[in-house]
Amino acid sequence: MLIRLCWKNIWRNRVRSGVILTAIALGLTAGTFLVSFMTGWMIDAAITEIANHHSHFQIHHNRFMSNGDINAFLDRDAVSEVLSNSDFADEMLVSYRLNINGLLASAANSSGISLKAVNPEEEIAVSDIWKFIPDTLGGFLSDDVRMPIVISRETAEKLKVRLRSRIVFTFADSEGDMQSLAFRVSGIYNTPSPQLDAGKAFVRYEDIHAATMLPQNAVHEIAISVKDIETSAALFPKLVAMFPDIDVKDWKILTPMMSISLDYMKYAVVIYISIFLFALSFGIINTMLMAVLERSRELGMLGAIGMSKGKIFRMIMLETIFLTTLGSFVGIILGALLLIPAMKSGIDLAPFIGDSFKGYGMSSVVYPVLQLEMIVQIIVLVIVASILSAIYPARKALKLKPLEAIKEI
Repeated sequence: MLIRLCWKNIWRNRVRSGVILTAIALGLTAGTFLVSFMTGWMIDAAITEIANHHSHFQIHHNRFMSNGDINAFLDRDAVSEVLSNSDFADEMLVSYRLNINGLLASAANSSGISLKAVNPEEEIAVSDIWKFIPDTLGGFLSDDVRMPIVISRETAEKLKVRLRSRIVFTFADSEGDMQSLAFRVSGIYNTPSPQLDAGKAFVRYEDIHAATMLPQNAVHEIAISVKDIETSAALFPKLVAMFPDIDVKDWKILTPMMSISLDYMKYAVVIYISIFLFALSFGIINTMLMAVLERSRELGMLGAIGMSKGKIFRMIMLETIFLTTLGSFVGIILGALLLIPAMKSGIDLAPFIGDSFKGYGMSSVVYPVLQLEMIVQIIVLVIVASILSAIYPARKALKLKPLEAIKEI
């Protein structure tokens, strides 16, 4: 009975209720769209950086990450055997790499570089670098070039080289002797993270292994890719347990700033929606307070005929909750309807920002993400805001004295 009465009371003044419902719906629509947009932007940046530069996991010798010691290597066969015998072997794509620090030089200039010696087929499965090589700028370690090397656009500009140019890589082998090898540029890549591109180049494992004087099957880095970020979170403890004596890192450790940014987005929903609801709460309080003052005689009569103060308090609270909850559902639905096309086609910001965020690894095309967790958080925040907004009008209703309220009737 009380619920039916509350629902009818909302629509006694349709204009006033309609205005506040519209305000709540538009606020939640904007809030839902903004949070989904920012979440999608950050997730896309994280996925791109993982796919291009870090992979979900990396395994190294304990000494390698601290100083890049060429002699801090692992045995490929030993690591491969452990990985292949794991219960999640089918979920992983693995690339075994040599990482060699040295000097890359052309006739015009030179640059320090971290050279990754890889098996092209393995690397293509794990990394998306090959996708960022335009057709006009070669391919990823193609067989039609002898001693091929793939470099970034930043490195190509610094060395003033182009496709098929000859460049020399100089490094210290495992015995401390200097070695120099000549390569030809077979591909030039350009990912959304130029700051990470600049210090990295790729060659074939067999083209450089003999010059390193390392044992057969020696590797410095094992890069592992899995289905998605959620899968990596579940597998990371298992990988650590499988290799207790060597260095195992996941993408969160390899790229801490990106991990912090994604964690922040979990709180951004609460922050942004709370700001919207805080502003809207003043309108809700004002609307309900007006409703209480206009119905002072009615509320007095209800008290005079025996309705308890507790029921009157609950009635005002329920009216406010109904009003805000209805507005929030309309707002979320409108926001979702706006997001669905954008989630498929993306939102191109290039006409407005150009490549301003490219240096941060963020694409100008954003694919918003609408998560169930996000919707639940918004609904909970709306209910909390409605309860807090209803307290003052409800307390005002309790202060009405029945005899004074009905004396003019």
